[in-house]
Amino acid sequence: MEGPGYLAVAIQPGPQTDETAFHDWYNNEHGPLRLRLPFILNGNRYTAADDKTPAWTAVYDVSDLAWLDKRIYTRLREERSQREKRVMSTFESLDRKIYSLYSSHGATEKPAPVQHAVSIRLHESGVAEWDKWYEEEHIDMISKVPGWLRSRRFKLVVGGLNGMPPAGQLEFLAVHDYTAQNGINGAELQNAQNTPWRENIRKHVVSRELRHWKHYHTFYPLNEQPSSVTTTDGAQLRFQLEGDPQAPVIVFVNSILTTLHIWDGVAKALLQGVNGKSYRVLRYNARGYSQQDAKSNPTRFDLLADDLEYLLQRLNIEKAHAVVGVSMGGVTSINFAIRHPDMLDKFVACDCNVAAGAANNKAWDERIELARSKGMDALADVTVKRWFTEANHGSANAKKTQEMVADANLDGFAQNAGALCNYDLKDSLASIKAPGLLIAGEGDGKLPEVMQGFGIPNTTFKAIPNAGHLPMLENHEAFMEALAAFL
Repeated sequence: MEGPGYLAVAIQPGPQTDETAFHDWYNNEHGPLRLRLPFILNGNRYTAADDKTPAWTAVYDVSDLAWLDKRIYTRLREERSQREKRVMSTFESLDRKIYSLYSSHGATEKPAPVQHAVSIRLHESGVAEWDKWYEEEHIDMISKVPGWLRSRRFKLVVGGLNGMPPAGQLEFLAVHDYTAQNGINGAELQNAQNTPWRENIRKHVVSRELRHWKHYHTFYPLNEQPSSVTTTDGAQLRFQLEGDPQAPVIVFVNSILTTLHIWDGVAKALLQGVNGKSYRVLRYNARGYSQQDAKSNPTRFDLLADDLEYLLQRLNIEKAHAVVGVSMGGVTSINFAIRHPDMLDKFVACDCNVAAGAANNKAWDERIELARSKGMDALADVTVKRWFTEANHGSANAKKTQEMVADANLDGFAQNAGALCNYDLKDSLASIKAPGLLIAGEGDGKLPEVMQGFGIPNTTFKAIPNAGHLPMLENHEAFMEALAAFL
């Protein structure tokens, strides 16, 4: 598929479809998600004006159909929100077709109040004669119908419920746009449909269906907060992108319960330059810190890795020079190297494991219960004391981190803890192609020893002295020395 085209989706709600939920989902989630993509030029919903089914259709003009095969678009279906799954499960039918633009006459800047859509299958041998009739007679007569705005023809390239036509046949869709006050039941249209030439070429027609639609709603891009993107299932990723747009990009992924600001010192150093080279720095809050939308899917590490893929795509960053993560972010960086090997040159994973353990899962359950029973402040106190070495419990960075943890969203924390209780990357580690650096604070319990046994190809390990779970915050100089040498 390539070139300009048309995406048409016809839906027949079922007996269990909640009409209010259906329209709210379609108008405020499903359509607006697509309008964020630059190749989706516009989108509109129409309701049947002919008492036929399906009763609803949504149509989108696409600048280049090649984009519909790319992950930036296909993920909209692969990562549906929980709400979308619920609503769609009630439909009686959903028919999705993709067409390439075949011809166009007339123009309209606004959505057409009324559409006539004619779907027709022709014997391939008669297409040339049909085209000649359409271009030399029919469109001239159609354009004389009062209220006519535009007529376009499209060729089916991806079939819907009925599939593609059999060999020797082609399917076309003619979409005629009219004003609300028009003459589609008048003499001009009747004359256009009853000429000797038209009667003569009917022999080429295998099937024909006419639908009459009335405009219902225009989609607008989903509203996003400044410096943030919203994933396909409603999770917000707040980001900060700094530095020379031409410089290599280094991405930083934070730990559970923290924000992108744990990397402030590291980002500053990279922006100023290390090894005589400066970098462009992308930091973001992983899903779950500040919010956890009710319609979002359960947080798992495949989803977290794909969140980073989506963020890079939305920011038009084809490849990161390195993805650097700590704790939950470290697992994300490893899984990103597994799932999206073409989108990074290197990875750095700090103070993390490659699989959840039974004892670890029990600990997360206890932490969630502590937060629910005594509040996030109580969780912040014990968490930061566990993360930092005793000598640094009173440090400015420890206090800053404690404030972050106390401000984290409880439900989001529980979701992220669920990811840390449900992952095992061991079987995929051998597939990693990107060079890697594993880092751990010497004071982070058994992790330094455990990480040296990961067995990831082409990786090295570096221990950071006088540091615990967040070594960049306890021994910045040693951390930067290790990172700079690897970059």
